[in-house]
Amino acid sequence: MKGAEVILDDEAAACLSDEEAGAAVRVVVVCRLPDSPLVVPLAGGAPVDLRSTANASSSEVVQGLLDSSLQLEAAGGIHPGVVDAVRRVAVPPLFRASPWLRRYRPLVLEDGHIVLAGVRVIYRIDRGLCVEPADLTTG
Repeated sequence: MKGAEVILDDEAAACLSDEEAGAAVRVVVVCRLPDSPLVVPLAGGAPVDLRSTANASSSEVVQGLLDSSLQLEAAGGIHPGVVDAVRRVAVPPLFRASPWLRRYRPLVLEDGHIVLAGVRVIYRIDRGLCVEPADLTTG
């Protein structure tokens, strides 16, 4: 992965005031399919395009995404910079179109990880989300 683009749009900024300041953020963990804009929820299911609102009312799609959700907390061992960086990620169109998902941010893993705030966030089946210092020279 070459780096994560962090964008703060107007809706993301508005949601920041609704959450505890810097303490936690709700995320949906998804894995990007290689060479594709599609992602697969961590809990499994059909690939979805976060940029499209076509499946926003599909209970199967929404439930699959919610089954892949969790709350990142700085107090829970997640680097505070990671929590802040994820909070600043724009809410994708699919999430904005769903009343169930609009307060979540996507945590998009590529090759099993994402680098945010100089920290590599990895999902391990046996341990969940783990953080480690990122070697930003490789990728």
